[in-house]
Amino acid sequence: MRRAVPIFAAVLVLTACSQTTTGSPSGTDSGAPRTTTTTADTPGSSTREPAKRPKTITVRDVDPCTLLTEAQRTQFGTDQPPRPGKVPGFDWATCHHNRADGKYLVGITAVGTEGIEFYTGSADADKAEKMEVAGFPAVLVKEPGKLPKCTVAVDVSDGQMVDASVSSFGDTPVEELCRLVPQVAGAVVANLLAK
Repeated sequence: MRRAVPIFAAVLVLTACSQTTTGSPSGTDSGAPRTTTTTADTPGSSTREPAKRPKTITVRDVDPCTLLTEAQRTQFGTDQPPRPGKVPGFDWATCHHNRADGKYLVGITAVGTEGIEFYTGSADADKAEKMEVAGFPAVLVKEPGKLPKCTVAVDVSDGQMVDASVSSFGDTPVEELCRLVPQVAGAVVANLLAK
C-alpha cells in the first residue's frame, strides 16, 4: 500500500516517545462482534455493487479515542492514555493506544472522506483480504517487514471507513498482529453501533 505507508510512518513517529512498564492482552472474549474472513477477490470490474451493511454509520465527527472502552484497552494490553492526533496529509482523526513495554500499539482512525476502496483500489489491492466485521464489509491488510502492521478497514458508509490497526517496531511478528486486529475492529464497531 504505497498510499498507506505514510500513515504508518506517522503513527510510529507519534508513538516513539512512551514510558516503559509492563502489560499484556488477556485472552478473554470482549463481547465484540464476530469477524469472518473470506478470500480476496481479484479487482477488475469498474462497476461496484452497493455495499450491504446492517446500518449506515457516519464517522466524520466521531472522536476515535472514544471507540475503545477502558476495559477493552486493558484487554488489548494498551496501558497508556489514548493519544489523539491527525494523519498527516489526510486530515483524518486518529487515536493511538500504546503499550508501555513497546510490544505493539493499537491505532484507530475515523475516515470520513475515503471508503475501503482506499485499500482495495490501490496497486496492491491483491493484498487486501476481504472479510466481514459484525455484518459490515471489511478488508484485512497485512504489511510484514521491519515495521510490521496489520489493519482492518471497515466500510461503515459510502466513502467512509473506520480503520483499526496493530503495529510493531519489529518485536512482534505480523501474524500475531493480524490475530489481534480483528478483535480490535470488532470492539470498535460494537462501540460505534452503541452510540
